[in-house]
Amino acid sequence: MNRRLLRWAGQPPVHIVGLFASVMAAVAIVAFAIGTLEYTKTRGKLLLTAFLVGGYFLTMLAATGIPAAGIRQYLRVAAQALATGALFLLLLGLWGAPDSDAYWKAAAITTLAAIGLVCSGLSTRAGLGDAVVRGLALTSATVAGLLTLMTALGIALEIRVPLYWWVFGLLAVLWVAASAAVPVAVFGRRRKKPSD
Repeated sequence: MNRRLLRWAGQPPVHIVGLFASVMAAVAIVAFAIGTLEYTKTRGKLLLTAFLVGGYFLTMLAATGIPAAGIRQYLRVAAQALATGALFLLLLGLWGAPDSDAYWKAAAITTLAAIGLVCSGLSTRAGLGDAVVRGLALTSATVAGLLTLMTALGIALEIRVPLYWWVFGLLAVLWVAASAAVPVAVFGRRRKKPSD
């Protein structure tokens, strides 16, 4: 049973079908609301559910891009487990409507942790190239992890110190720059190879 679950979680076609079904469900809900000229709270919740499930399958699909060799396979499993936990918390919060700040903080932290692990994991995939690409990918993965941790702490402790968020902003710029530089470096190396 455990192996079947892991096999399911590692299959991109499964997540593509789930994502497509979620988008179609969202379109159907919107079309029904327009057709009946009535938008109720329940339909709003159904639409948000379709978006959350679609986001879940998109995150799971992205996680399948994390290399499944060595220590990276644990990163992949952790990202997918957190994505599943986040979906559960968000759907429970949407339909159960718990009136608790701590609950929504936990849901937000779990969601951000899943996305952060996927970003870090995908960066490590690009890091399988030469030293320059590896360095950029490692920087991107490390900064993504640090940003995820800072966000989780900021939400949990309600940090409002401007310096904290300035540092966060500078790290975010560094992450964007390093992440953008990875495909540029990979493309540059590929262009050089034929002439070598």
